[in-house]
Amino acid sequence: MNIIIDTESPIPVYQQIKNQLKGIIISGEISKGSKILSIRTLSKILGVSINTVARAYYELEVEGYLKLDGRRGSIIVEFTKPKDEERKNFLAKLTEEYLLRTKEFSFTKDEIFEILKEKYDEIYY
Repeated sequence: MNIIIDTESPIPVYQQIKNQLKGIIISGEISKGSKILSIRTLSKILGVSINTVARAYYELEVEGYLKLDGRRGSIIVEFTKPKDEERKNFLAKLTEEYLLRTKEFSFTKDEIFEILKEKYDEIYY
């Protein structure tokens, strides 16, 4: 499980953690019934507050991805994969945020595509 925090991002850290965990769960990288890292352990690994990770976990529980079970840990539960429209809307929102950030630094289209391809290959392969 590889979670990367961008402290320069306008997206709150708890939301970054939540989004990445949700992606890991939806992709099947962690299967139903599996335990995930404790809130305390993940907060130490990421160097963030326990409350930050707890909020991400809590929101994932509310959305039906996790079951928080106190000392027993957090467990991936059965969930319904998002519909194509939801997935596309999610990607569109992330892409818009990403492009607005790159615009601040006047990146060219070619520079953006080059970095995007590098990161895609790094994460997906």
